[in-house]
Amino acid sequence: MSRSILISSASFIALMGCEAGEMQTDPVPAPGSQQTGIEDASIAAGLTGRTFDVTGELFGYFLPQDEIAIGSIELDHIWVEPVWRAEDGTDFPQVGLAFDDVSSPTGIGELGNTYYEVTYSVMPEIYSVTDTGLSFIGQHELLGEIRFEGRWNPEHVAEMMAANPQNAGEALTGDLKIGDVIFNDVTFQGWLGD
Repeated sequence: MSRSILISSASFIALMGCEAGEMQTDPVPAPGSQQTGIEDASIAAGLTGRTFDVTGELFGYFLPQDEIAIGSIELDHIWVEPVWRAEDGTDFPQVGLAFDDVSSPTGIGELGNTYYEVTYSVMPEIYSVTDTGLSFIGQHELLGEIRFEGRWNPEHVAEMMAANPQNAGEALTGDLKIGDVIFNDVTFQGWLGD
């Protein structure tokens, strides 16, 4: 008799778990997670050439607040070079992205930081850096087409430029396409580096 009570109790608990699971709604995707229903052609649509037109100082690293990854390849940061790089006549890329293969071996840098031994850089052929935002289109042999269109948060950019990265958590927000995957409303912290 105790065996049949235990089986009945287990069945009841399992049934309750199924009913509770059916009643829950699907969670809303967090910012930076893969989204659907976004038209990828709208990201940096119509962007051509290379534009670097800012009135003040705007440069640094922009680190995603959420994980942005395609398999084991994760976006580490976007960088924007200072305006003088655009004016000095060199062919140094004004805008770029750095990716890490987080499945690769790691090492220890001079400052004690851990780094991945396999990294990828993407230097977009087409970009626009203005006082209002950042857009670019690039290509990578492994990741495919990369598109981004974002807007600056002036208050957070000012904090970043004043070397206060703790107050620059939302310096840049935008939509990012890597290959066939689209990330919507990705938020980046601004940082000037060491």
